[in-house]
Amino acid sequence: MSFVKNINKYMKTRCITKPWKIHQKYKNKFNHTIVIPSLAENNFLFKTLDSIEKNNPKILKETIIIIVVNNSKKTNFNIRNNNYQTLKLLHQTNYSYPIGIIDATSNGYELPSKYAGVGLARKIGIDLAIPLLKNEHSLIFSTDADTILNKDYLQTIVDHFNKNNIESAVVGFKHQKAENKYLDKEILNYEKFLIKTANKIKSAGSPYGYVAMGSTMVCNLKSYIAVGGMPKRKAAEDFYFLQELAKYRGVQNINNILVYPSSRSVSRVHLGTGFRMEQVKKGININNLYFSDDAFKLLSFWINKGTNSWQKDILELMSLIEKKNKDLNTFLINEGINNIWLGLQASSPTKEHFIKQFHRWFDGLKTIRLLKLFSYID
Repeated sequence: MSFVKNINKYMKTRCITKPWKIHQKYKNKFNHTIVIPSLAENNFLFKTLDSIEKNNPKILKETIIIIVVNNSKKTNFNIRNNNYQTLKLLHQTNYSYPIGIIDATSNGYELPSKYAGVGLARKIGIDLAIPLLKNEHSLIFSTDADTILNKDYLQTIVDHFNKNNIESAVVGFKHQKAENKYLDKEILNYEKFLIKTANKIKSAGSPYGYVAMGSTMVCNLKSYIAVGGMPKRKAAEDFYFLQELAKYRGVQNINNILVYPSSRSVSRVHLGTGFRMEQVKKGININNLYFSDDAFKLLSFWINKGTNSWQKDILELMSLIEKKNKDLNTFLINEGINNIWLGLQASSPTKEHFIKQFHRWFDGLKTIRLLKLFSYID
């Protein structure tokens, strides 16, 4: 299916078009967009926007920055007031680059409580920006309202995409300094955990070896449409979105440190840096998050045997797995391997195609489940 057909189908069936809108009117189209959800970030958002201002002015003129000021219908007065002040300042502030403001906070425009969260806010921003993007190669940058971007952020990423002909990536990050020395040390420990885990998953032969962090994601419009857009999730939208991108054409790692996320201990959701720092304050040891070496060895063993079993009978494969580890055999049965294996083989005309299909089934979520189970199993 051509890109034109794909985008038309997406716009008709999955794209969010109302009741929200971009308040500024633009007749021209842009090469790229940076989408920023903002929930009670009046004290931080404008530092983010200032950091964007320092980027290459030529690329900035071709990039529209979309800010989604949002809250749910059940949000308290303090957050609503913070958002109101943010909207007011945004309409008064002038930047050298084009800005699109989306009001998802005022009466009648709040996010529905069922889906209210960063996933839906990101989706609204990106979906409303689609008509303003030039073509399928236009880049969609995702970041957060308390994140600082490097002055070379846009130039480095645009160059990398053009040079390597890739469709999606995550970029290198380093958290901002924390509010005290203890938390600053712990945030460094948490960074090491995230990066080490991603590298070990990659070394085991998995295509899901990257850090899933919303403020570091970049993809082109073609891949965004191909995977069905951003999930409307309250949390972990970055994990699931990147997982779909990895299944589609792979997620590349741009190792340059270009993004500086906040190290605040904010526990809006039970995931992410803010939640982990809140846990640290309560005495949780970051070192306890690590998966065991044995779990990674088992992951590597399974990926190796699984991807090399294109024409192997399922009974033969499972017998081999059981000899290695009975619990791994049970795990795979519980994950439904017996239900999908023959179909996986039948739909794969070549070994290369089979390997791709294998990783579509044994995805990032199954990978984490395996690592968790075999890190703590007796």
